[in-house]
Amino acid sequence: MKHLAALIAATALVIVAPAPADAGRSCSGYVGLTFDDGPTPGNTQALLDALRKARLRATMFNTGQNVEADPALAKAQVAAGMWIGNHSWDHPFMTQLPEAEQAAQISRTQAIVRQVTGVTPTLFRPPYLDTNDALRTVEKRFGLTEINADVDAKDWDNASVEQIVAAVARLRDGDVILLHDWPPNTVAAIPQIATTLRENGLCSGKISPVTGRAVAPHARALAGVHTVGRVDDRDSGVRYTWPGVYFESRFRGTSVGIVLDDAINDYEVQIDGRTAATLVTPGRTTHWIRDLKPGVHTVRLAKRTESPWTPGQFGGFTGDLLGKPTARSRQIEFIGDSWTAGYGNVSAGRDCSATGIDRNSNADQTFGALTASALGADYQLNAWSGMGMVRNYDGGNPTVDYRTYYDRVLQAADEASWVRPATWKPQTVVIGLGINDFSTPVHAGEKWPDEAALAADFRAAYLDFLQKLRQRYGQRTQFVLTYPSMWNTTALADSVQAVVAERNAAGDRRVSSLHYDNAALGLDLLGCDWHPSARDHQLLAGALTTYLKGLGR
Repeated sequence: MKHLAALIAATALVIVAPAPADAGRSCSGYVGLTFDDGPTPGNTQALLDALRKARLRATMFNTGQNVEADPALAKAQVAAGMWIGNHSWDHPFMTQLPEAEQAAQISRTQAIVRQVTGVTPTLFRPPYLDTNDALRTVEKRFGLTEINADVDAKDWDNASVEQIVAAVARLRDGDVILLHDWPPNTVAAIPQIATTLRENGLCSGKISPVTGRAVAPHARALAGVHTVGRVDDRDSGVRYTWPGVYFESRFRGTSVGIVLDDAINDYEVQIDGRTAATLVTPGRTTHWIRDLKPGVHTVRLAKRTESPWTPGQFGGFTGDLLGKPTARSRQIEFIGDSWTAGYGNVSAGRDCSATGIDRNSNADQTFGALTASALGADYQLNAWSGMGMVRNYDGGNPTVDYRTYYDRVLQAADEASWVRPATWKPQTVVIGLGINDFSTPVHAGEKWPDEAALAADFRAAYLDFLQKLRQRYGQRTQFVLTYPSMWNTTALADSVQAVVAERNAAGDRRVSSLHYDNAALGLDLLGCDWHPSARDHQLLAGALTTYLKGLGR
């Protein structure tokens, strides 16, 4: 038993964060202490001891080769309550490397840090602060946010203890300082660093992967925020790709800030239910809505556009938050393609070649979002333009289809599955797949010899997909299989009706279909590339809302 106890004590990684230096007092701001190039034999442990004694936490930007060489020191960093960042494998000038080697430097370090510590870094500091847009693009592929520095302590250049402390004195709220893991003077300066920060009303914080700024160690992007979307929660920031993901909160006062890091997507901002701003590819920013009337307000941020390969990041709302709104008792999940995603729905016409699809799309004004609003429901829009049940538009990307990505949290950006919370159990699932399967003829070389074979494969896949959803959501969930009129074939309508009939015959009476009759509804299809317009989405929402009310709950 003694040997077993000793083994457990030697191998267990117990994370005991140091008590914050600000315990018992308020902080006027937070700064990011960062230490590069570790872990270093003979110095890292002394640095960790000094930080813990001073009750400071920091981000350690480690090189992969050093983690591999001294795994125990990397574990000690985590056990001491420090955060771990990626600093490349062996500290090259990254911009002088070809893209493949840049990716290898980053991926090898991600892998070894995760293997040794169980931590997956979200921050990257380029060696020598040597960077450019091409490198940042590679970093994004690994879900990393690049962190430079507001202040360089020059400890790498033999700065004295006094010079290091003077550099710390220049820090302001949110700033990040560049220090290193190996200089003895840096270790010696830690007690005075703690004193200087305290005298300036500052506390050591963690670095947000959304803003790149220092925030409170306990800060969480979703604190006081309501969302039901598929998000990758990283505490101080959440990532997402699916269209229509939304975040809601309540605040008191005349202003509220929205923390974002997203150069790809557009967003709709609503205050008290009314549009207050449209953010077009906002980048890394805190966007403020100001000059509101004093009092209590609601704020809602909704992702308008699609980005299946590139996650957006939300860092929370900032202001006098009052807590998340109460979750709605009704939940609806929408599964579909470009119709469900809102492809080009707010365009002025069908030709969007001059302005692009994204600028003309608004997932927050789709029939799904409008139906959920009419029924007072929370919802997900799990949609991807061009994807089909078994065949994508015009036979493209034949090795994948919608089902390949349905279970993922970040679609094509990451293969990780979404961990469904117990709170997400929709009473209704509305499925709109099949347009892409049948809207173009089967081409020579595809695996189906003709439309009949395609339809048979489509029906089988649909039945399997429904069975999977039934097992996930239980017997009481209603499944509504929708389909529009198609100009070229009745194969979609026939197939959906056959799927419903088979499920009903097997005893599953909570599966039904809804035909969107284009002519009867008066759809004009004036959105980009003959997609439903904003007016069409209102008409579709009216038909769907009426239908769902008839089903009950």
